[in-house]
Amino acid sequence: MLSGSVILHTQPVVKFAAIGDYGRWYTEGEARVSDMVHNWNPDFIITLGDNNYEYGADSTIDSNIGQFYHDYIHPYTGVFGAGSSVNRFFPSLGNHDWLTDSARPYFSYFTLPGNERYYDFIKGNCHFFVINSDVNEPDGVTDSSIQANWLRNGLSASNARFKIVYFHHPPFSSGQHGNNYDMRWPFKDWGATVVLCGHEHNYERLVDSTGMTYFVNGLGGKDWRDFAVVVPESRYRFTANYGAMLITSYNDSINFKFYSVPDSLKDDTTFVYQPIGIEPISTVAEKFRLEQNYPNPFNPMTKLKFEIPLLIGVDVPSTRGGRGVLLKVYDAAGKEITVLVDQVLDPGSYEVQWDASAYASGIYFYSLSSTLGTITRKMVLMK
Repeated sequence: MLSGSVILHTQPVVKFAAIGDYGRWYTEGEARVSDMVHNWNPDFIITLGDNNYEYGADSTIDSNIGQFYHDYIHPYTGVFGAGSSVNRFFPSLGNHDWLTDSARPYFSYFTLPGNERYYDFIKGNCHFFVINSDVNEPDGVTDSSIQANWLRNGLSASNARFKIVYFHHPPFSSGQHGNNYDMRWPFKDWGATVVLCGHEHNYERLVDSTGMTYFVNGLGGKDWRDFAVVVPESRYRFTANYGAMLITSYNDSINFKFYSVPDSLKDDTTFVYQPIGIEPISTVAEKFRLEQNYPNPFNPMTKLKFEIPLLIGVDVPSTRGGRGVLLKVYDAAGKEITVLVDQVLDPGSYEVQWDASAYASGIYFYSLSSTLGTITRKMVLMK
C-alpha cells in the first residue's frame, strides 16, 4: 500500500456510470437516477442486469430503457428520441430479462459484441468483461464452465491496467437473495481488478478472503429493500433511496463512487495501480480524520476539527448510529490536561474550540480516539 505518495493523474481518463435493476419506467426511481447520471455526462454506461421489468417483454423494453438512456444506445430504433452515433451503453443480463422467450427482446433491442450474452470491450486503460450469471446461460455459470474459461483466458491475455468484471448475481451479499455460490469464481487469481453486480435492490461493498472487492449496486430504479443476514465479507451497506455509481479511471488509479439521488455521496473507494498489483487505498466511508488546529500557534483560543466516518454496515437512514469519541489535550510531558469530547457522535464533521487561557505557553498535543484508532497532532500555545 502506498504511504505518503503523491498520485499523479495523467491521460487517459475514462468516466462511466454503473446502474443496476433500473428498468421500470412507471416508478419515479428510474427517472431520478437517469437525471443524476446524465448530469455526470459519463463517457458510457454499464448495467448490472434486470434492464426490463417485470418480464423482459417487447412491449416494455423501450419504455424501460430507451425512454431514459436512448442517447447512449446505438443503433437505437425506439421512439424516445435520437440515439448515439456510437454505442455507449453496455448492459448485462438479469433474471427478469430472461423471462420472455429466453431474452429474445433483449437480444433484438441491443447490438452488442461477441455472442451478446457475455462479451468484452476496452475503453482507455480499462478492459471490461461482461458475464451472464443467469442459470439459463447455455455455456454455464460455474467456475469450470465454458463461459468461465472464456473469462479466465481473456483476463490472462489482457494487457489493460484495470480489468473490470460485471454481471447480475452477486457471489457475496447481505441482501434478501443472499450469496450466489455458483458465481464464486477465483476472480483475483485470474487477474480481475474488481467485480460489480446487481440483483439486490440495495448497495453494498464487500471484500472476500482473497482481497477481491465486490460492489453490489441494484438501486437503479425498481425499488429498494432492506438487508437480511449480514455476511462477513460486508464492509459498507446502504439502502432506502435510489442511486448509481460514478467510476473514473486515471492512468494510475481508478475511483468508485456511489451516490444516492439527487447527488449524495455515500461510498468512495480508490484503487491504485502498482508494479506488484492493485490495492484499495482510501474509502470515504472508513475515513477517520483529525485536522491541524487553527490558528497554530494560537493565543489563547484555537479550533480543532475532526471527522467521524459513516458507520460501516450501519449507514442506513432508518438505523443510523454513532461512535464513541474521545478528544483529549496533553501537555509536552504527555500528561492529560483536559477532555474536550467524550460522547457518542453521529457520522459527520465537527469543530471544537479550546480556550487555553489557564495554561502556559508551550507545546501541547491533542488526540482523537474511537474504535477506528487514535490520531494525535501537535499545537503551540504562544502568549
